[in-house]
Amino acid sequence: MLLKLRNSNLLSIVLGARGTFLICFILLSCYLLYSVLAYTFLIPTGNFLGDIPSVLRGEFWRIITSTVYHYEWEHLLKNMLAIIVLGPFIEWKTGSFALVTSFFLSSWIGVLLFSFGFGGFIQSTFGIGTYIYSFYGASMSVYGLFPMAIIALLIKKPAFSLMTKFVLLGSFLYYFIVGFWPNPDASDTEVVVQIAHSCGVLAGLLCVLIILILRNRKKIFSYMS
Repeated sequence: MLLKLRNSNLLSIVLGARGTFLICFILLSCYLLYSVLAYTFLIPTGNFLGDIPSVLRGEFWRIITSTVYHYEWEHLLKNMLAIIVLGPFIEWKTGSFALVTSFFLSSWIGVLLFSFGFGGFIQSTFGIGTYIYSFYGASMSVYGLFPMAIIALLIKKPAFSLMTKFVLLGSFLYYFIVGFWPNPDASDTEVVVQIAHSCGVLAGLLCVLIILILRNRKKIFSYMS
């Protein structure tokens, strides 16, 4: 622990990001697995995708398969880049287990919130065509990292170096602005995608709350008693 406190520099944080690299490995492995299943065994890719009607019907397995499925290589690389940029800082403060668990929970909880919380609104506002639109990829998990990045800045120990703080804050602002910058010319599908990303942020907030409760459980229990 003392060594960790002394070496809270950018290089140490990146080299110690085992959980971050595990997430990237899982996503890359799933991409290769799905490619084999689709192009070698000719399994329809629709079996891996998620959509609001399917989730509402109880096909909850789609929550897991869709959130680790990337149809385009570029989509996977874009998500992995965000994970590599934000993940190590979060992992340094919260730990590998908390990062990996929160990453995947953000997608699963986000899909449930998106389907059950906003499904009716999407159908009535944008029509049946957008309502049945398929979703896939780990973007909800990536946006779930935003609240995690904030908690990484707020947790005091182990302290970040000044350069590390600048890198984390700059990366956070870049991805947040790119993802949520208002666009009056956005299509219905793009608006729905932003709603889905917002669900990822809300799910990330829930994970942050759970992490804070677990980190301070002794204080909470002593206060309640």
